[in-house]
Amino acid sequence: MTIEEALNFCVQMSNSSVLQKLGGLVLILVWVVSASAARDDDVVILKNGDRLTGEIKSLQRGELRFKASYMAEAVRLDWTKVQRLESKSQFLIYLTNGQRFTGSLQVASPTELGNENFVIGIDKDRLRVNQIDVLRIAPVEAMFWRQLEGSIDFGFSFTSGNDQYQAQLLATTTYRRGRHTMTASVDSVFSGQPKGTSTARKQFTFDYTRQLSRKYYAGGLLDFLSSDQQSLDLRTTAGGLLGRNILQTERTRFSAFAGAVGTREKYSASLNQAEATNADALTGFDFQTFRFNAADIRSRFILFPSVSNPGRVRMQATSDLRIKIAKDLWWGFHFYENFDSKPPINANKNDLGISTSVGWKF
Repeated sequence: MTIEEALNFCVQMSNSSVLQKLGGLVLILVWVVSASAARDDDVVILKNGDRLTGEIKSLQRGELRFKASYMAEAVRLDWTKVQRLESKSQFLIYLTNGQRFTGSLQVASPTELGNENFVIGIDKDRLRVNQIDVLRIAPVEAMFWRQLEGSIDFGFSFTSGNDQYQAQLLATTTYRRGRHTMTASVDSVFSGQPKGTSTARKQFTFDYTRQLSRKYYAGGLLDFLSSDQQSLDLRTTAGGLLGRNILQTERTRFSAFAGAVGTREKYSASLNQAEATNADALTGFDFQTFRFNAADIRSRFILFPSVSNPGRVRMQATSDLRIKIAKDLWWGFHFYENFDSKPPINANKNDLGISTSVGWKF
């Protein structure tokens, strides 16, 4: 149905019954939705000569997700192996220097445009940048759920000698929109023996950041931690931070940040320790690196020097190494440590763990 046909249809509806009008409105709605649906005429040509026609799903961490009509699932292509790309759809385009653009895109051969072979927009409004400076691509009309990226990992171990077992669940998801990024993660570990004691550790973290400039960003941190190892029923940490991207490429990101937080702690009743509220400074760094079709490393290190309790320093560190098994399945190695230089009497200073798992990335 063309626009003219739709208008004529609306005129004819004016003398129709209520049901006919409603049915006509539904037909027009279907036409509008289908007209705004994603295109399937995007073209990708690889350096080995392979040519694909279909739909560009996304680009992130060096992987271009592309799906043709004859494919059951989207394929992941190495971004550095793409020689030409053409699309008339609108995309959100993120560069390694922190800039963001909205527009159509095109990748031409370096022999045609030189090193700045990635073209954003058309005609006079177009901008040319180096292909390797493109960090992320996302369709403008993509639904919320399609813009999520993350992973779910599960690990389990059992020792027959003493019937000891350990289970771990680690889940992380990230949502990006414009200059805003939100990340939520859950880390839960449970270990014990059928006829013995058991211990558990549960942590939920929510991060929010807003890019202020090419290098700097501001954000907030919310963290809930419960650890039997440290006799900690619940520690709630919330505050703000300012960070700087020290290194950011299509595969690696390293940033440092600092700020201040408020902390509310409740220890086990057996310690006779009343609930306490503290003010802490924070400083730390994030590191992420990715190798196409091979490995993924993510690490975070944070120090919390106490302001209200001078001399006390807390530390949180996590690190994840994932090695690809097949498609979206990965073998993972997870490390965490929580340290407190001045815990309540009889409480352990340290809680450290290392585990392996099998995970799914989306």
